Amino acid sequence: MAYEEKTDWLPDDPINEDDVNRWEKGIKDAHTDLAAHKNDMNNPHNTTKAQIGLGNVDNVQQAAKKDFDKHEQDQVRHVTSTERENWNAKETPGGSQSKADTAERNAKAYTDDLAARRDNPNQVTKAQVGLGNVDNVQQASKAEFNSHTNDSIRHIKSDERTKWDNSQLFKITADNGTQKINLTSGSFYEALKDSGSTSFYGTNAVTDNPSDTSLRGMQLVGQPGIGVGYAVDVKGNAWWFYYNANQTAINWYPIESTTGAQSKVNDHAKDQTLHISSLERKKWNSGQLYPLTTTNGQRIQIENEGSLFDLPTGFYFGAAVQNHPGGDTSAWYYYDITEVPADLAPPQGLKKIVATRSFDNRTWIGTIHKEGEFTGWREVITNLDFEDISWNDVPYKNGAKSGDRPLQYRKVGNTLHLNGHVLTDREIVFASIPSSCAPSKGVVKLVSASGTTGYSKIIIYASGDMKLTGIMANVENNVNGYYIDLVIPLT
Repeated sequence: MAYEEKTDWLPDDPINEDDVNRWEKGIKDAHTDLAAHKNDMNNPHNTTKAQIGLGNVDNVQQAAKKDFDKHEQDQVRHVTSTERENWNAKETPGGSQSKADTAERNAKAYTDDLAARRDNPNQVTKAQVGLGNVDNVQQASKAEFNSHTNDSIRHIKSDERTKWDNSQLFKITADNGTQKINLTSGSFYEALKDSGSTSFYGTNAVTDNPSDTSLRGMQLVGQPGIGVGYAVDVKGNAWWFYYNANQTAINWYPIESTTGAQSKVNDHAKDQTLHISSLERKKWNSGQLYPLTTTNGQRIQIENEGSLFDLPTGFYFGAAVQNHPGGDTSAWYYYDITEVPADLAPPQGLKKIVATRSFDNRTWIGTIHKEGEFTGWREVITNLDFEDISWNDVPYKNGAKSGDRPLQYRKVGNTLHLNGHVLTDREIVFASIPSSCAPSKGVVKLVSASGTTGYSKIIIYASGDMKLTGIMANVENNVNGYYIDLVIPLT
């Protein structure tokens, strides 16, 4: 029975059980009708393919997507643009060129413009009618696809591809055997840098010609942007040349003749500036003879457990050396040791040691003063100790947790940085950082409360424990957390 609307309500009419039942039945009937309409898959609105944007699709069997993809990816049947250019450039019989041109024309296809969309009041989409993966273009029929696949004229065979790929495609001379590149102006570099292995000729008007006459030559190229070669001018003078990818000009070097080489050797033998005299040799032989390294210029190795303080001036390296800095037991270090003798710094002289740990490039300096007392290691601080230092999460305790952002810390030089928003109770230890990052005497700082305008005090103990105490706020009950953004000197 359909829903019966009541329209004669009076202001004082009561709502009875029949009214409620009538309303519930009306709602149920409406839901039932709506569900039946949603489940009606027989196109109850007579929606057309044009209304869902597929007016140009023919109702014929389509090639399966996997078949089309397999054909499209078939590198044996199809040719690439590079292969087409290479094969078109070959010196083949005239008939081969004609067939290649015909195949290219037959391979081109054009698509129709998308049809103008029409009104679709129910907003039916192509996915709702089972065509979500279909594009709004005219499709090739299965028969057309099979016809193209079986076309042995348009497609090539594997042995044809192998034969054509293995043929010589690049010329290093002109067709008549003379030089391929002929220059009467410009520069050899600009003409040769992208030309590959080739022969060339240039007049003396070429700007980077090393000769005052014309010359001819050959270039060999092993990879793009790098060339080597030789050239000979009309007088018989010869040069070899090279250039690299990061250079902007050709480097020319004369090829020496036997007579020219002997003349230069004779001139060299007579050059008193290049050669030393016996007095100079004696002077230099009396120079600094103390070996700072091994005989081949390498650092001197310190044996394991060797004492660093007992070594004389020199350049050393070693691992597990006694008295080294850093706190490790087996890392490799470089040691530079210099001494001042006791007669210049009595009673025992001076010694300076520079130690650099290899794996992290940290450096320490230590000195032994004139009474023989080691003054301790002092680490060299660099810009890296203050830049790009990573943040570490602060471990929470006693139910504390992060608010808008987690509480993090880092040690920068001799300062502690804290940054974060914490939700915690006061008067308890809510978090802790390593004692090595905490102020040695502890510290008390003000921090802002969240939820209202106000402040609390944070106590950071020397152990690294942190606690909030006290509150001064506009509305104390509205305090819901604390912003801890501090830079604290470590003392």
